[in-house]
Amino acid sequence: MSRRELFTLILKGLLAWLVLSGLVWYFGEWLAKGLFPLIKAVIMAMTSAISPSLKLIQSTQALPDDTIELSAWVLHPLYINASVGIPPGIELKASAHLLHALVPLVIEGSILLVWPVQRWTQRFWLLAFGLLTAVLVIMATLPAQLLGTLEISFQEVALSGNHPRPVPWFVEWMVFCEMGGRWLLAIAAAGWCIQLQRGLLRV
Repeated sequence: MSRRELFTLILKGLLAWLVLSGLVWYFGEWLAKGLFPLIKAVIMAMTSAISPSLKLIQSTQALPDDTIELSAWVLHPLYINASVGIPPGIELKASAHLLHALVPLVIEGSILLVWPVQRWTQRFWLLAFGLLTAVLVIMATLPAQLLGTLEISFQEVALSGNHPRPVPWFVEWMVFCEMGGRWLLAIAAAGWCIQLQRGLLRV
């Protein structure tokens, strides 16, 4: 690849990033609400101790970005440490910024929009696979982020007493995603889509 071709590819990537970012900013609320049933199902599969509900909080001067809020009613007693626990019936809340949660969609879509192809059918399958895998990446990251945000404050309390509870696995997964794992998952998903498209169309 020549320097000119590389420069053109980078410009296309930046343009794709800007376009997708604008679409996510404009249609993000609709997309998030459409994913709420899936997000709720994943949260319920991750823990049976709470009954989750989700809502979207519109941006304000204090909150410049739309926010996904998790409200979780405690169904069973939650053990924190030997002297602290959370009884049933308590409502817990956690939130995540909408645009931050949809970053994998923008990253993966930008890669697939500029990836060189020879026919429009290749681009169609790339984007079709990309949409599906982007949703899977969001399902693998957003529920863990909401639950992890909820649980990480409890873990600080747990460590302040005797016999603290074990760290829930999704807290460590949330930390990985927030440290760049979300980006890596999106890039890996884009690579998987490219390989799948090549295998499907024998290119």
